[in-house]
This record gives sequence, C-alpha cells and structure tokens, in this order.
Amino acid sequence: AGHREGGEGGGAAGAEGSAHANERLNERLNVLVLMLDATSRSHLGRMVPRLFDALNELQRGGGLRLYDFRGYSIVGYNSMPNMAPFLVGSDAADLAAALSSAAKEAPTIWADFKRHGARTFLLEEIHDGCADLAQGGTSSASKYFHGRASAANAPDHAPWQIFCQPELRPCCDDPASILRPGRRQCIGGVDLHAHLLDYTRRFWEGHPPQQRLMGLVNLMTAHEHFMTRLGILDSDLPPFLQGLAHRLRSDTALLIISDHGTHGVWYNDFAIGQAEHRQPAFLLSLPERFAAANPAGDGALRRNQARRLTSFDVHATLQHLAAWPTMPRPSLEATSLFVDLSPNRTCEQARVPAKFCIEV
Repeated sequence: AGHREGGEGGGAAGAEGSAHANERLNERLNVLVLMLDATSRSHLGRMVPRLFDALNELQRGGGLRLYDFRGYSIVGYNSMPNMAPFLVGSDAADLAAALSSAAKEAPTIWADFKRHGARTFLLEEIHDGCADLAQGGTSSASKYFHGRASAANAPDHAPWQIFCQPELRPCCDDPASILRPGRRQCIGGVDLHAHLLDYTRRFWEGHPPQQRLMGLVNLMTAHEHFMTRLGILDSDLPPFLQGLAHRLRSDTALLIISDHGTHGVWYNDFAIGQAEHRQPAFLLSLPERFAAANPAGDGALRRNQARRLTSFDVHATLQHLAAWPTMPRPSLEATSLFVDLSPNRTCEQARVPAKFCIEV
C-alpha cells in the first residue's frame, strides 16, 4: 500500500529480506493535514477529548504510532504569518516579495507532492467571502494563492471555492450568514465541518490505493468568540478517524495541527490565554510499520515532541515526506522533525518573535 521509486531488490533468496527492508525504508506515504484554525493544544484537549481517546485507541490496537508536539510555537499573531512558512517555507514578507517579483512564483508544498506523483487538494472554510481575491492582504491561504500560483504550484483540486458562491453569504455583516462566529453552522441539517470531512473521506476512498494523495482541510470551527463551538467536533472526528483507520495504519500520515492558538477573545486578556495563543495543537500519526522501518526517524520524532519547533520545521517535514527518504537541507530555522532538533534551541534560532516566545 506504499508508493515507491526505483527498482526492486535482487532475485537471490539471500537478498530478499534486505530488498524488502529497503522497499519499506523508501516507502512514500500519503499525507493528510487536518488544520483546526485558532486552536491551542489545551483547548483541543478540553473540547475534543474523544479525539485523543480515538487516536490512543488506534495506537493501542496496533498499526499506528502517535506523536504529540507540545513545543510547537507560533511565529506570528494570526493565520498568514504562520501559514506562509507552513505552505512555502518562507515568512509572509518574503512570500509577498516573491509573488510581487518578476517571476511571481513561490514553490508550495503541493508542488513538492505533485512532483512525486501525488494528487492534491485544498479545502478551507472561507467565512468572510471572496470579494478580496485580488487583494494582497487577505488572511486566507486559499485566497492568497488564488491567481498567484502557477498550475504547478496550485493544488489539483480547490473545492474551497464553493465558499465564493453567493448562496453562502459571508460573515460578518450579514446577520443571516451561517458563517457568523458563534453560530452553529449547518447546511441541509448537517454541520459544515461534517461536509468538509466527508469530502476528505471520499477523496481518500475515491482513488485507487496505488495513487499517492496529499490533502489539506482547514476547519474554522474554533474561530469564534465564545470558545464553545469547537466541542461539536467531538462527535464527528472520532468516527472520521475510525473510517480512515485502515489507511492510517497502512499508507497515510496524518497531521492534526493548528496555525495558532485561541486568539481575539476575552480569554487572551489573561496570562493563561496569552500562553495558549502561543501554543497551537500539533499531533502526528504514522503507520507503525513505517516508523518501525525508520527507527532513527522515529527516535527523533519522539525526542522532538518536547523541543521547540515552528511551522518552518513542519514545512521541512512535509518536504521530507514528499520526497522520502530524501531530506531537505536542515537549517537553524527549518529542520525536518525526522532528525533531532537542538534541545537548547532558542526562540531567536527558531524565528519565534520575542513577544510570542514561551518556555519549552
């Protein structure tokens, strides 16, 4: 159920075991990124405890290995300063400069996966409409890259554009909009997030196992002012994971991650709320046989759970998974998590601004 490049091992009986081991070492996984916008690690644990139960149950049942990165830090206040490093490996200013240059191009993580045979998609909830598609200051990664990225750098499928349809009236000036913060978001009696998760499930199920896949779905469920709506995911995320369990155990890496923690609400007036804003959630699951076939990477992932890391490192990790086992060149600010980060890495070295620095 893996995706490999290169020839198979030799036919001699004595070499079969070594050849099989090398195939497993060079196996390239599908990658699914489940982005939970504006969700701290602590808030995710409070509001969606069954998610952790489901992941731990899958791990106890065998076939899956789970990593929880508690040192994951933000590099900016809101989405774009954190999503730019995640998607292209550059900060927002460098990305804007690249897109305004003569080349008007910036390599994206979708391009990395497409070069290695993956079919890709981006599905992001757009709650504020699409009137600003031509503007440079939009907060949405989907809208930011629309019209700026070449076909090579764009995802193969962009179902997020459904949010540009007039039937889905944007917040926040329209009192009747289902996308207003604090409202239960339903379409046809079904929660909006359930529609997005169903698309993701069908994308995975709708391709043959030999087709490599990479997808990013961004849920805005937590992006509201009362810190309560995130809890509705507790009913739908566990069965979603159970439905993909056979893929998570065989051929798919899953990142459950946030761009930043809870922000823009009353909670941030207190020190604990400010700390949670700086500590977004980041969980990674890998097929156990993939982790077992790569013990050095597994060991580094385990140790890096307690070390300072940012979306720059997540981007390098995605690049590593895209081209596995070829690793992007490490740097102070961006290193694949399959190798050890420094246990003494400072905020400055990780490009975490001083105002967002937190002890790890």
